[in-house]
Amino acid sequence: MVAAASVLPVRLSASDAPNGTAFDKAHATTQAVLADHFVKLGYQRQQPAPIVTRDESFNGGLRYDETGILEKPGQLMFQQCTRLEDIARKDRRDVLPLFHIFTCSKPLGFTAKQTFPQILAGLTQSLNLDPARLAFVSTPRLNDFLPLLEKANVETIRQVYLREDAEALANPDGSGYYRFPGAPDTPILPTAGIYYWIGDGPPQPITSYPPSDDWTEIGEISIDDDDRLAFGMGTERLTLASTGMISSWQERLAQLLEYIELDSSGASPPSGRAQFIDG
Repeated sequence: MVAAASVLPVRLSASDAPNGTAFDKAHATTQAVLADHFVKLGYQRQQPAPIVTRDESFNGGLRYDETGILEKPGQLMFQQCTRLEDIARKDRRDVLPLFHIFTCSKPLGFTAKQTFPQILAGLTQSLNLDPARLAFVSTPRLNDFLPLLEKANVETIRQVYLREDAEALANPDGSGYYRFPGAPDTPILPTAGIYYWIGDGPPQPITSYPPSDDWTEIGEISIDDDDRLAFGMGTERLTLASTGMISSWQERLAQLLEYIELDSSGASPPSGRAQFIDG
């Protein structure tokens, strides 16, 4: 395992430092384990983009996700993101004002069926997540990937929920299809949403969408060969899944404001900053 400090964001804040909270340390370890897993597979580490985008037409000028960032095949990145829509959901313990998406672009010539097992191994072998607590939501396109899930000890009859194609297309939020919300003219990409059981007791079968709050969405996997990205996963939620710990909204809000100030470079901050402060 590589040292946890080696994969912290470039711009360290108080909560990222070695003397941070127990969750900060656990989160740093999550990132380190994932980076180690994929670097050994040949992926190359890239620096994240600024969280301030200056595009005031969407998300208050702040970065929403990893869309459009990784340009070359076989890259990995931990990208800081934030979503104004989460302000209304801040009472959920798995929703934070600042989070990190761990994403990889497919290596040159790789298909989705080649990267899919790499991702499953990263979750169940490197991070030691319990395969029985995973769930996958997609469309019938995922049927082609069920043998890969079963090989990873996922009981597909209980842990896979397939939505009707038309329903998923009408709401391309990642659990079936995904389209970047800020660009309605971009392609809609076939995906599978990945969930992890954080409720009390043994995990229940996933039989509807959206699932209950006992399931936290930890990411999305591409199931389309034409999508250059292999997956995107939230490392804070992966830390919650593996340790049971999570940061508080206020702790992460302070770090978000710090990142915004750094990326603003003395210019007027984006409008999203005020919305988080008022929220």
